[in-house]
Amino acid sequence: MVGRVPVPAATIVGRDRLTEAIVEIVLGNRVVTLTGVGGVGKTCLAIEAAGRLTDRFSDGVWMIELAPVGDPDSVPDAIANALGVAPQGDGAVIDAVADAVAGRRMLLVLDNCEHVTHATASAIQRILDRSPTPHVLATSRESLWVAGEQRVSVSPLGVDGGTDSDAAALFVERARAARLGFEIDDPATADAVIEICRTLDGLPLAIEHAAARMASMSAIELRDRLEHRFRLLTGADHRPERQRTLERMVAWSYDLLGDGERHVLMAASVFAGGFDLAGLVELTDSADEVDVLTLLDALVHRSLVVADHRAGATRYRLLETIRQFANDRLAVDGDGETLRDRHAALFGRTTAARWERWNGPGWRPASDWVETELSNLRVAFRWSLERGDLDVATDVAAHAALIGAPAQLFETVTWAEELLGAATRADVARLPRLYTGAGFACFSGRPVSAAEHAHTATELEARPGYDPCEPGLAMFVEALARVYSGDLDRYVELAERVARLPGSARAYGLPAYVDGLQASGRNEEAVALSEESVAAARDLGNPFWIAYALWTAGLAHANTDVERALAAWNEGVDVVQQHRVDFFEGFLARDAARVHATAGEPDVALDLFATAIESFQHAGNIAQLIITVALVPAVFEQLGRLDAAATLCAAITREPASIDHVPELVDLVVRLEASLGQDEATRCTTAGSELDLNAAATYARKQIEIIRAELAQARTDEPPGGLSRREFQVLRLIADGLSTREIAGRLFISAKTADHHIQHIYTKIAVSNRAAATRWAIDHGVSGDATT
Repeated sequence: MVGRVPVPAATIVGRDRLTEAIVEIVLGNRVVTLTGVGGVGKTCLAIEAAGRLTDRFSDGVWMIELAPVGDPDSVPDAIANALGVAPQGDGAVIDAVADAVAGRRMLLVLDNCEHVTHATASAIQRILDRSPTPHVLATSRESLWVAGEQRVSVSPLGVDGGTDSDAAALFVERARAARLGFEIDDPATADAVIEICRTLDGLPLAIEHAAARMASMSAIELRDRLEHRFRLLTGADHRPERQRTLERMVAWSYDLLGDGERHVLMAASVFAGGFDLAGLVELTDSADEVDVLTLLDALVHRSLVVADHRAGATRYRLLETIRQFANDRLAVDGDGETLRDRHAALFGRTTAARWERWNGPGWRPASDWVETELSNLRVAFRWSLERGDLDVATDVAAHAALIGAPAQLFETVTWAEELLGAATRADVARLPRLYTGAGFACFSGRPVSAAEHAHTATELEARPGYDPCEPGLAMFVEALARVYSGDLDRYVELAERVARLPGSARAYGLPAYVDGLQASGRNEEAVALSEESVAAARDLGNPFWIAYALWTAGLAHANTDVERALAAWNEGVDVVQQHRVDFFEGFLARDAARVHATAGEPDVALDLFATAIESFQHAGNIAQLIITVALVPAVFEQLGRLDAAATLCAAITREPASIDHVPELVDLVVRLEASLGQDEATRCTTAGSELDLNAAATYARKQIEIIRAELAQARTDEPPGGLSRREFQVLRLIADGLSTREIAGRLFISAKTADHHIQHIYTKIAVSNRAAATRWAIDHGVSGDATT
């Protein structure tokens, strides 16, 4: 016998490790099946692995193509024909094949077995039972369930990593074959290629079809037309019939399904971003969960549904290409509207139920659920709004915003804002909740309208016939919106009213009141209430309010007792990290940065400002991003980076709220103009005026990165006298005449730790008191200016 393996038509991309793994698995197992969705590259991998195995099988490697075999009974004949085995008398063909390969060291590669799985499995079993020497490598969209079968699931190419991803590498290589000189040097083309690969789920066949289009269009033009992927993406005539278009590739799998499996697949296609078994059962309107699970299991094994077990509870998803195909079939089937109505109603009910458990220990699970189901919530909101089902639309938008805004999912707030007009005209019962959710727009740079929305919610709650929100929550949201629009007095007034309410309202009313008091200069009152506010939040058990209370408690103490402020903020950081209350990460970092900057540690402040800017920028918290960026120019000035300070000032003062919240910017601009001179100040102002908020934040982070690198380089020089870097800071403060307690406050350490550092300094420089240490510092050129 002589093996016959086709020469690969093109180089395989991004599969080297997987190919090597398959080679090793085939050598160690008698039957191996490569499984995966159509177009994922199973055949290419099998051919590549077979080519590398030719020297390991002395009797040859044989390729047997089963796709053209329409009748399961013809599988043995197809194998026999490929191997050149003639039937023997009246015996079964497969027995003749088994006899012919018995005792031979050979590899049979059976390609595309999914439509004849049972017949193929039976044939393989007969061959393996007859002799221990032959090996089989099969490709199928589902497992063959042969005894001893080793399954290798072939996943799509990776799409993470931008233009360095395996999917993008395949696209570029195939595009260059279609159009000489194709490159992705310009950002627009690179972004288009990345998006094409993501949209096509990293499926190699789909990517190759897409890349072939580069002969007649640009990547940008293709990207903008991918909603028509099934008409647009076609391959060359030399491909097998089932692979000549993307639609035929998926239809090949779909046509193999039974009616029940097709119904479940189409129901699954209504979900966006994934689903769980309970949701699928509801959409199929089945009374038998086990029946649905059985059908779903079949779809998983056929590689049409992906099962993700990482979160503990299994979550399922469809590749977008499969989902769109099933959606198209759903439109033809005529059952689409019913399934989408059920989907919207499901997410309306569930979001409202999640909100009921949000304000307490259930905060994290509710927030996680909204984040996980954001795509489904978006689809449910749009569908119910278009259908005019405003009760469902309100349930989705209102509760998604109430849960989502504190989780920094500010898109949900825009849904609430968009729905206000229609829901008000329809006079839906949960209108107060919708208006409260819309009030969170204060974080997205719309404080005036946000305050009006939250105020309307409070008014509606006083009328009969409406479902209220949490007690005092609408008034609390209005208070936030008022302070973001510059009305501090109204903020304090509303916060105090919420703080005086009984029950859960104290958990957010008291921290807001503490914040308002300290911002108004009533620091003693703020400090007096700070412990009570933290206790109220702890009693409720909602980690979001606990982090909020610790943050405002730190603000209350920051002007008088830095150690207590930092202790509160450090505890707040623990809560943020333990419960992933990412909303307050930026707040805590930003205000700790302010304290460090005031204390003469601008390098520490820069690290914290960078964290805060990144947090607010990533979350889209516009209001806090403006405040944070507005605080950075003063630190740049402190470090002598006047041009960076002036440029950032010019950028951020374009945002009116920056002056409202950081009024010292006005004096800073005047100082910078005087220090830089007219020409340099004008240059910086011109450069800064071209930056929008996002660009200004990015500029600030870049400058911080540069300064931090330079400071790190400067620290490579060892301080005199064998002192550590911290001891050197303490010595400077001694030379400034600060007491031990003052040094502790300046460096945010305990007085005991400060005294410990001082005693170490005395030992290292061989002195016995402060006066001698000061003289030593002067003699060794250690400046007494702590801000140097």
